[in-house]
Amino acid sequence: MNKIIARAVLIIEIIIALIFGAVLIDTCSIYRDANPSLSSIITVASLISAIIFPLAAHIVIRVKHRSNTPEGELLPFLFLSITFECVSFLPIYYIESGNLLLDPIMINVLIRFAFLTNALVFLFVSLLLIGVTTSNYISYFIISTVSALILSIMAPSSSSIQAAGSNFGSDYDVYFNFAIALITIVTIITLVGFAMKDKMRHSIEKSITYILFVIGNYGIFSKTSMIVTAISTVILIISSIMLMITSKESF
Repeated sequence: MNKIIARAVLIIEIIIALIFGAVLIDTCSIYRDANPSLSSIITVASLISAIIFPLAAHIVIRVKHRSNTPEGELLPFLFLSITFECVSFLPIYYIESGNLLLDPIMINVLIRFAFLTNALVFLFVSLLLIGVTTSNYISYFIISTVSALILSIMAPSSSSIQAAGSNFGSDYDVYFNFAIALITIVTIITLVGFAMKDKMRHSIEKSITYILFVIGNYGIFSKTSMIVTAISTVILIISSIMLMITSKESF
């Protein structure tokens, strides 16, 4: 990847991390003066982890490891997409603080785009790992990302008032969730195929790392239950550390 683009992506990720970090810190100050539920505390802790550890992995890999592998071209975008998923906390922040940072419909669009793009980045990384290479894969990645944005914008949304009353979502988001879950399953299957295809120790370790990364990330933001979120947070932390170790040849 061009060094200027790679640095720009890292800077953008840091800026987004600072913004969402400030939102989470403000939420913690609200909880300090209230009596938050254990679920709320775990949610905030999981998002803080989703900001810190992928960013730390991004910085460590960028600073210490200077080689080139196919998936290394997309890793900066992968870390950025995970950080950007924290936009999903803005509805909760509005409920807790009463501060509406953006129009609810815009937040709904950003949440759709963040999760769909993240799922696509993971899929592209897995395809590159298994050996599906083409000189135009960056073009395909850009086209997929732009398509995700257009789809996120054009999909019907609730009115601003209705969106705010329904956690900033709409009835059509169930289809987005289904698509994201399907892409995630395909990604995991592809990563398993990578481990079976190339049975070298390093490849198996890398496959396991990415599978855990996918599961941890999906579990944190799926908001299925408090236990799932807590376990997924631990998995994301472990996989981030493993990625720092197994990706010495990622950039």
